[in-house]
Amino acid sequence: MSVPVIQFDRVSFGYGPTRVLEEVSFTVEAGQSTCVIGPNGGGKTTLLRLALGLLEPQRGEVRLFGEKPRDAVRRIGYVPQAMRFDPLFPVNALDIVLMGRIERVRFGFFSKACRLAAQAALAEVGLEAEARTPFANLSGGQRQRVLIARALASGADLLLLDEPTANVDLTVEAQFLDSLDRLRQRATVLMVTHDIDLISRLGDTVLCVNHRVHRHGVGDLHGELLREIFSGEFRLEHDRRSRHQAGDHSACQHG
Repeated sequence: MSVPVIQFDRVSFGYGPTRVLEEVSFTVEAGQSTCVIGPNGGGKTTLLRLALGLLEPQRGEVRLFGEKPRDAVRRIGYVPQAMRFDPLFPVNALDIVLMGRIERVRFGFFSKACRLAAQAALAEVGLEAEARTPFANLSGGQRQRVLIARALASGADLLLLDEPTANVDLTVEAQFLDSLDRLRQRATVLMVTHDIDLISRLGDTVLCVNHRVHRHGVGDLHGELLREIFSGEFRLEHDRRSRHQAGDHSACQHG
């Protein structure tokens, strides 16, 4: 039996007295493209930080490839919503992509193989002509594609994406989606997003995160279900129903 790429086993986490995630259990298998949705404050970002190893569970266990996240870091690529940087710092698109190869640096220099991999990744997202362009001079959509190229160049087996279309102009959306499509063909993907069109195109399965986690099929995301997930009035009912369907009747009021 193959080991899941991501495994959360009864994970709970909170900040001070505030419980953000409670008894979260799920797996992501190799090759799956899993989209994470849910209301603001429901725990999506916390879940991603736990997967990255930036946070430690207060209860339960997180495993990536059967290891602790910090031990699997070389197999993970991360694409944030945006990259914080000093616009006056002289770094170009190729420099950013080469950061994805930093684990392979020896003697303080990138090898020829690293540079070729970075250039190939830029070409894959359609930005080979911008390799020497200062990162600060790129549009928001181009910067996001550079960050995707960085993940591609790393050769990661698992890609964690946080709202990858949040800063993308509609004029380049089609090309950007093609870049994301290539990502999921090469690696397992866990992607936080509010973009329903993105989910329908790229998602194999959906995790609804609202302090607990429930799995849904992409085809199940009809208007009524989305209203339950994102509307405060119906979230508790959605949680109760989802747990009931999964065989957990602790929140039910059976007669």
